[in-house]
Amino acid sequence: MPNITDSFHTHLEASIAISETQKNAAFKVRYNVYCVERGYEDQTKFPDRMERDEFDNESVHAVVRHRKSKSTVGVVRLVLPNRSNPDRLFPIERYFGSQFNAAVLNNFCYSRNNIAEVSRFAVSKQTLLQIQKQLAGAAEDRNFDLNGKDPTLLLPHISLGLIAMLFALSDEHGIDYLYAAMEPSLSRLLTRLGIDFTPIGPIMNYHGERQPMIARVDDLLDNIAHTRQDFFKLITDVSGISAHRHQQTQEKSDAKSSNVVAV
Repeated sequence: MPNITDSFHTHLEASIAISETQKNAAFKVRYNVYCVERGYEDQTKFPDRMERDEFDNESVHAVVRHRKSKSTVGVVRLVLPNRSNPDRLFPIERYFGSQFNAAVLNNFCYSRNNIAEVSRFAVSKQTLLQIQKQLAGAAEDRNFDLNGKDPTLLLPHISLGLIAMLFALSDEHGIDYLYAAMEPSLSRLLTRLGIDFTPIGPIMNYHGERQPMIARVDDLLDNIAHTRQDFFKLITDVSGISAHRHQQTQEKSDAKSSNVVAV
């Protein structure tokens, strides 16, 4: 994907959702995606058209907005560990935990205090189409997007921005490992970007087909830096933290390598 950083900054902006207004915008996107577009959740449970659940108060949220329209088009949250109650289950443990592969999990040296769960990763096609309609008649927007007037061309960039924000959230909250329950299509996309999560259980049907996975944050950054420099540049630009974290990771890796004795 050529010049993804410039394309992203031209049309989109990413941020942590701190204010109630920002969070409500995220919940509205989730409603559009999970209730309207995909039908995973019952619309009647959310009369205010904002999809929420019990984990939102224990999560941090990030959003991607379309610059010209100021519309929130993509959201993601990180369900944080409950450090006062480490035994509290993450959503992935609640729904998939009975099928976890303990032998695989034992390869990851995480604790209940340094692991979080990627959740509610959503990009609203409905919102992008609404933006298209709003801007279609505006003369000043004739050269609005990448190759014409279709904001849906920005779908890959929105996803990349959300992924970049996950690294910012992880760094800010001291998270070293990530859980995720992924659709197979998202897993394939991430693999192409150098993001390799390890499956820890079988594919199951929950909000569509999903597979529980785990990854070490520094391993993800290290692999992206080596295999996808274009995406790594976007991560450093959007998150503002990944460059120094990757440097520290590389120094640790180099130190380990220097201690290996050839035989």
